[in-house]
Amino acid sequence: MKFDIWMEGFSITGNNGIAKFLGTYEADSFLDACQIAANNHPEYGDYDSESNDIWGCRLFDNETDARKSFG
Repeated sequence: MKFDIWMEGFSITGNNGIAKFLGTYEADSFLDACQIAANNHPEYGDYDSESNDIWGCRLFDNETDARKSFG
């Protein structure tokens, strides 16, 4: 299956960023696709599979949900 992976935006200690599209990945599950996306984007930090986030930013399969928190 193919999954679009979006990382939510953030706002912390005077810094912020908007949601980012990390790409489309083929995997057996959404969580597997998230791991692949994280491996392909080490510049964003470590992936936490338990909370399914990269450096505290949750991962989503669509832009709308990824933009709900911080655009």
